[in-house]
Amino acid sequence: MSEILKGKKGSIKQAQLPANLPSWEDLSEMICEEIERGAEDNISGFRMVRKLLSDRRFDR
Repeated sequence: MSEILKGKKGSIKQAQLPANLPSWEDLSEMICEEIERGAEDNISGFRMVRKLLSDRRFDR
């Protein structure tokens, strides 16, 4: 996922994440499949992260 974040603006990391979700640094070490699996399993916060990553407003 760190490769995806390289193509995003730094302002994406200013988004408030839910308290039970790992930090952006920890999320950057995950693979995309883990984020997708968390979103599909409806784990709180992972759907929000997936939405932020797909939002074109944060593209460079």
